[in-house]
Amino acid sequence: MDMRVTVEEEEGIEIGYSEGTAESYCTEQKKPKVIFMMGGPGSGKALQCERMEERFGLRRVTLADLLCNELQLHSDRGRHLRDVLERGEQLPEDALVELLCEAVAAAVRQGKGLVISGFPRDLRQAEEYEAKMGDPSAVLLLDCSSDIMSRRRQYCGHASSSSSGGHLDRDGASDRRAESFSSDSHPAVAHYERTKLLHRIDAERSPEEVFAQICQVMDSRSTF
Repeated sequence: MDMRVTVEEEEGIEIGYSEGTAESYCTEQKKPKVIFMMGGPGSGKALQCERMEERFGLRRVTLADLLCNELQLHSDRGRHLRDVLERGEQLPEDALVELLCEAVAAAVRQGKGLVISGFPRDLRQAEEYEAKMGDPSAVLLLDCSSDIMSRRRQYCGHASSSSSGGHLDRDGASDRRAESFSSDSHPAVAHYERTKLLHRIDAERSPEEVFAQICQVMDSRSTF
């Protein structure tokens, strides 16, 4: 069966796991350097995360990366998650956040920072992560109108279809994901605004101008 996860396509990375809880690695002396990159489908998360990886030496991570890695392991958790997917059921949110916390803990041990694309999707994910690992270093919101994101997806869809013979998104699945992001993410965005961690990035500009804004935020916070 097809067990692909509907997120923006990005390259996977290898992150090791070890025994012990993620909480034990979250200390004042070695606080995780974590950047959350929020944005709807078509906002440019994949490209900007790639540029942050090159410029700041961060590791790019998505929940899809972590899930695929776990499914390839012969662990009890990996088998359980595979069974859930094969039954066509929705994955438990706490399992996905647990995978992320373990990835952050592993990166901290290695002295590496992370940029996590498409996280959190909603307030519940944000609160579950913070309960285990504390606040992220910063949250970047790629602010982009639904109309522009839709045009970008259509352009990419046509280009992909022409070059590879693929199929366009005629059933509007990507538009529904964009609408879902807008409604689901609003409480999380408000939460990070209250905690002064949120930085709105005008993602309707050119990729170069968007990245310049990101660099300004990173430099001003002296995060890395």
